[in-house]
Parts: sequence; structure tokens; C-alpha cells
Amino acid sequence: MMNPLKKLLFKDEIVRTFAITRLHENEVQENVFLKNGRRRIDISKHHAMICLDPFCIAAWLSNDEADSIDPEKVEIQFKSKNRLNAEIAVSFIEKIPTPKGQLFLYKIEGVKNHQLSLLHRLALFGYFLRSKTNTFYSRRVISALYSYPRRIIIVSYSDESYYNIFPMDIQGFIEEEDIYLLGLRTTNLTLGKILESKKVVVCDTDTVELETVYKLGKHSSKSPTEKNELSFGLTDSEQFGFPVPDFTGSYKEIEIVQHKKMGYHMLMIGKVVNSKQIKPDPLSLYHVGFLQFKKSSYANIEGLF
Repeated sequence: MMNPLKKLLFKDEIVRTFAITRLHENEVQENVFLKNGRRRIDISKHHAMICLDPFCIAAWLSNDEADSIDPEKVEIQFKSKNRLNAEIAVSFIEKIPTPKGQLFLYKIEGVKNHQLSLLHRLALFGYFLRSKTNTFYSRRVISALYSYPRRIIIVSYSDESYYNIFPMDIQGFIEEEDIYLLGLRTTNLTLGKILESKKVVVCDTDTVELETVYKLGKHSSKSPTEKNELSFGLTDSEQFGFPVPDFTGSYKEIEIVQHKKMGYHMLMIGKVVNSKQIKPDPLSLYHVGFLQFKKSSYANIEGLF
């Protein structure tokens, strides 16, 4: 019964939660705004998902921006050009002062999706993405959050007896402050080691094969794949000596300066202590929500992880 509807709405496409594309940062077509009354502040490069249970998001504002609005009474809008793609209602959790501004943490309370038609959205969220573990509401929130492409990074940690390399997209970089926001699952064994050492390395995904990302995402944090069994070469980062994959175009060595449990994810705030540019203008893989991807001109890289 649903096959004709799928053909009508999505043709012969494989229906998935995300599409994956590879972009330079300046090729991202969407914007994210923090809205307070008539005032809108572009936070496209100043926000990050930080937890998926409950859904939480962080937004950084300069001191002048923070003073120009009531940051405790805002909503978040996702746009491309003049088209509104999604809206998120949020409640204020707390603010964290930074040297040049303030980092605001919010819990997501509600969502409105606007991509394509109501029939497209109902079919996608209610049938094609149905799952025993994800609710109808969570599918809508995920679609809204990924209305803005989410950069996939590779995280690296190592000590004398343990190492791990894995992908994640619950993250964000605030260039003005030179800080990284990382939301890591509390069940990940590597989390405790990172918090104890206060060190981690973040690498881009410049030329990585998608299958390699899948494998890194699937291996257990308790027993990561042995280094000599990896499909790529490794070098040591300059300061920490953590493994850096040879598909990386740049990496940052980060000192964790603060952390806060948000729920299923731990928010880590890290200060960049060393940046290494290996290649000029490297690419990165990005997750883009399925509905948003259909309205974009991004090239699809087949598969999911």
C-alpha cells in the first residue's frame, strides 16, 4: 500500500534519516538564527547540538549580541535563503561566561518542520522512519536539527595502554573563542579517560572513505580495532602524541576545561592548544536531514553510519 505513496513522494530514492555529503565549510547553504522578538542573530557557526536525550543545544553570543536580546526567551530558526525550514522552541538551562561572550545552553521543548509538504513529512516521520527506539517526536526534532548540515569529525584519544578513534557529529567549534563543544555518550568508555587526562584530538574527514567511517563508528570503545588492523595510516599529533589518521587535512589538540552532564551525553568544553594544518582548505563529511537534502544541491554520498 505504501509503495505507490513512496514512489509518488520520494520516487526511487532510498528513504533515510540523513544523507551524507562532502563539503568545504563555505559551501554550506543553510543558516541558523536565534530569534528574540523581532531581533535575529545568526548563530550558524556559533551553535552545536550537545545532547540527544533530552534534546539540548548550545549557542554562543558575543557580549554585545547577548546584551541586545533576552537570551532566556528565544526560539531557533533554520533557514535557507528566505525559506523557513524548521523552528525549535527552547527553554533556558544556564549560561557559561567565555572570554569574549557567553555560551547559552537550551533544552528543546517543541519543533515545527516546514520542509516539503505535510504529506511528505507525515509519511517520512510516521512510516518510512518508524522505529521502536525513536518516537515520532524525536524523528521530527532530528529532522529539524539536521536542517543545518552537521559536520562529522574524527575524535582521537590515547594513553599508555589504550586508544580510540571514532566519528561524531554532536559537536561545534567557536572560532572567536578557539573552543570546541563536544557531546559524547556517557556510555562511551573513552569519555572517562578524556575527562581524566583532559586531552583529546579532533580531526577532519577530508579524504576518508565512507566505509572507514562506518567501521570506526561501530567498533566498541571497550575494545577498539588494533592499530595494525586499521585500513589507514597514523601519525602522532604534535603535542599530545595522539594518533592522527592519514586521511585528515587538519587537526586540533584540545584541553578540556569544563564539562557538564546533559543527560545521555556529556558536554565537554575544550580550549584549542594547538592547530595543525596539513592540507589547504580540507573537506569534511556532513550529515544532512533527508527532507532538507532533497531541497538542496548537495551531492549525495551513499550510505549511513
